[in-house]
Amino acid sequence: MNARFLSCFTFFLILLAMATPAARSQPKSKPDFSGTWLLDQKKSTDSGLTLRPDLPIKIIHQGPEFRVTRSSESNGQIIEHNFVYFTDERGEENEATSLLTTNPSGVRADDLKNRVTKSKTKWNGHKIVTRTPLRMDVAGHSLEFEQVDECKISDDGKVLTQTTRVIFQNSDTAFIPAMAQDKKRVYNRT
Repeated sequence: MNARFLSCFTFFLILLAMATPAARSQPKSKPDFSGTWLLDQKKSTDSGLTLRPDLPIKIIHQGPEFRVTRSSESNGQIIEHNFVYFTDERGEENEATSLLTTNPSGVRADDLKNRVTKSKTKWNGHKIVTRTPLRMDVAGHSLEFEQVDECKISDDGKVLTQTTRVIFQNSDTAFIPAMAQDKKRVYNRT
């Protein structure tokens, strides 16, 4: 009887030892980005929509829905811009945040007002990644780009980093544009 108990106990210990690494390798739950965040200009290479770094962004993150409210100033008025993303890749349409142009000095904030951007968002590990196709026509030729926005939160949940890169996709000419540098915005939780 003792030999039978010992063999069952040993079998149980072996099962427990085999299960422990598997339990440790289970992925941690996805981070919650909800909160109010303030731009850290010293760590950022881009100010984003606003020239006022004292205006926070607000995020409400519930399930696949990721809502972002950004504030900007126009003619002395604070204006809120609301964006909704879905991390299950269903796609979304939001107010445009980027405009490709051959004349950047001729672009005004109002030029984005009535434009819509279509994008798709998904999880990539613990980052939220949004991909937006962009197109520009130059002298009768079309150029296609993809804007990739990645959001990640620090392990302690106090720092949010958003990186934006624009990737050349296609052209109907031999012209290949130079790639813009990645833009990085770092926010601290308030």
